[in-house]
Amino acid sequence: MTLVVSDEPPDRPEWVSETLRLVAESTALDRERLLARVARANDAELLTGTHDDWGLGQIAVHLLLIERGVAGIVLRLAKGEPPGATGQPRPAASAVTRDGIGRLAQKAADAMTQLRSDFPAQPDLARAARHPYYGELNAFGWLLTLPNHYTAHLAALERGTKSAL
Repeated sequence: MTLVVSDEPPDRPEWVSETLRLVAESTALDRERLLARVARANDAELLTGTHDDWGLGQIAVHLLLIERGVAGIVLRLAKGEPPGATGQPRPAASAVTRDGIGRLAQKAADAMTQLRSDFPAQPDLARAARHPYYGELNAFGWLLTLPNHYTAHLAALERGTKSAL
């Protein structure tokens, strides 16, 4: 068997665009799952939660803020720009509204659309920013946190447990 190892594979541009497509589509499906759950919830279910035990509304706001923020960080890093602020938004249940969730969902979707349209063909892979849990990540490291983050929170909601992510 012959094995060829390449640090510069010829299909790199297709790999980059396919990764962006897959993560964007997966994130959009997860966002829709989240919004469907929000739509089915009554107001009490939506506004329940504490600082230590988040309710549905807090999780929705958190996921949508993270999605929008990560999309911006990924794009800036890929362009070789400073990443901007990073961190972990922790919404209060009292600040949650259905309209607010809807507006955040649209902003998150718009950020993902911009990410896909403006992502450079030759992304900067050296520029990194500190993730609150994983440490220094480049654009792809940040991008690949999105599916994991949504999956963890949605699965925890379905099980009726907390998510560590």
